[in-house]
Amino acid sequence: RTVGATAVFCTGRHPPTAGPFPKPTLLAQSGLGVTPRTNIILWCSRPRLSSFQKVTFTLWKSGTQEPLQQQPTADLWTDFSLSSLSPEDTGRYRCAYRTASGRLSEPSDALELVVPGERSLPKPSLSALPGQMVEPGQHVTLQCRKPPGSALWRATFTLLKVGSPQSLQSQSPAGTSADFPLLSVRAQDVGNYTCVYYGRMAPYQVSEPSDALEIWLWSGEDELPKPSLSASPGQEVVSGTNVTLLCWGPSWATRFVLYKEGDEEILHSMEAHEGQGQFLLTHVTPKDSGNYSCSYQLGTNESLWKQPSDALELLSGFHLLMLFLAFLPTVAVFVVLVFLAVPAGLIILRHPERKAHVSYLVRKKTQS
Repeated sequence: RTVGATAVFCTGRHPPTAGPFPKPTLLAQSGLGVTPRTNIILWCSRPRLSSFQKVTFTLWKSGTQEPLQQQPTADLWTDFSLSSLSPEDTGRYRCAYRTASGRLSEPSDALELVVPGERSLPKPSLSALPGQMVEPGQHVTLQCRKPPGSALWRATFTLLKVGSPQSLQSQSPAGTSADFPLLSVRAQDVGNYTCVYYGRMAPYQVSEPSDALEIWLWSGEDELPKPSLSASPGQEVVSGTNVTLLCWGPSWATRFVLYKEGDEEILHSMEAHEGQGQFLLTHVTPKDSGNYSCSYQLGTNESLWKQPSDALELLSGFHLLMLFLAFLPTVAVFVVLVFLAVPAGLIILRHPERKAHVSYLVRKKTQS
């Protein structure tokens, strides 16, 4: 498969060099996914200033003495084309502008271009602490972690937001993970985030992006989805066997709890995994029969619990026998009547006091 190049925008600020003019902005036209041996266009734009008209934009790469390209123009922006990208093009790029008198602006923030080698690294994981559901003004930390056993010793981690033309933050920690803080979360921070990691030396391998992680903003008045509860393999359980109760909720739920009708205490509690909680009931007995429900937690605030799911009835042992005996007289009467009345047919039995129905196929022997 083809491995794409990744344009990574570092948020670190380069020290000002000369001149009082504000720094320009450097962006990649093609965004974050560029395949090797193709072209990429970098856009350098400056603010509008009334003291001069024509400037010369300059592009350079860190570690090189000479500028890569220069473009004189009276416009507020210009473009620089990098053709036939290769791993050797990996590095940090900046731009600046100069007036006719020779006065320079501050350099732009760095744009870090990473062109990977022949194969990509396995994708990292991205999680939110304390959780994906955030109240306005609250801080949240997005943690990007390399997979266990990664052969890459030191790596740079980059946080991306889906739909954004540039990355948000980059870090080069000594460990296997990087923490990206999102401070005082607002409505514009809501959305899907991913992260990547890559090596800083040849062959410049870069990972697949992590699975998307969605950040939600909750004001306390928004309507949240109700969880759902199901039983596997089913609600009717033979005594002595096991049954798993599955509680489903949104992907940003952090914890699930299980209740049983008639019990004041929480029956089980567990951390959420991919929007669900699995509660295993082992060696089920008739006393485990009853109505169950579940709920999920929003973040680490113990007061942020969603209303419980609809009740799920679990039947075991004696309760199953009573249910069968309750249906037995009705079944016997209908079988006799239909046997006498029709040659063959499908009978739907419905208990007068229950919504459930039972279907039977009855055949009558035809007399010769």
